[in-house]
Amino acid sequence: MNCLEFRRATLADPRRLEAEAASHAEHCAGCKEFLVQSLETESRLAGALRVAVPEGLRARLLDRTAAARRPRWLALAASLLAAIAIAFALGWPRNDAMALAGIDFVMYEEAQAIADAKPTDLATLYRVAREMGASLPEQLGEMRYTGTCPFAGATAHHVLVKTPLGKVTLLLIPERSFPARAFASAHGLEAAIVPVRAGAIAIIGDSGRSIGRVETLLKST
Repeated sequence: MNCLEFRRATLADPRRLEAEAASHAEHCAGCKEFLVQSLETESRLAGALRVAVPEGLRARLLDRTAAARRPRWLALAASLLAAIAIAFALGWPRNDAMALAGIDFVMYEEAQAIADAKPTDLATLYRVAREMGASLPEQLGEMRYTGTCPFAGATAHHVLVKTPLGKVTLLLIPERSFPARAFASAHGLEAAIVPVRAGAIAIIGDSGRSIGRVETLLKST
């Protein structure tokens, strides 16, 4: 099995791969990462659609269908549209504005921010992280750059880390409260806004797996 055949099989159903495809993933790092991302996407979609149907909705839809005597295919389409509308209203994942801003920063502003910013010494960075209630352990990876930059109306501590799962950008925003973890995906990147005790941290990377790893380490205080 080659990589193209593997990815076609994964897109069809990543949860039910044949033995040949599973064996290919074990020996191909690129396809293994593709499988991990596909499984994460499948999981998010399944969670989004796992919503409680309002009481009496099915009966009301059936009553309206019978009263109007519409063709069967039209009634089925109406039911499907109603289900989609409910899913969106009750929890379909939406890109968070702050998380999207983090992706846009990496795409369009990060290089210039590095060129313009005055580097921050590591002692200051570690102190800020501690005061926020976060940890920056060595397991994160190699810090390629640290500095400060404007972000979301505040001054953020900007960190570039080379992790075992790829490059990740961190934006530590002290004293900026955020009610809950938020997420966005765009331009081939993913971002999470992670609330901490005294602020929030934006984590931007190319996969949910790398972001999840970094988030776990940041909270290991």
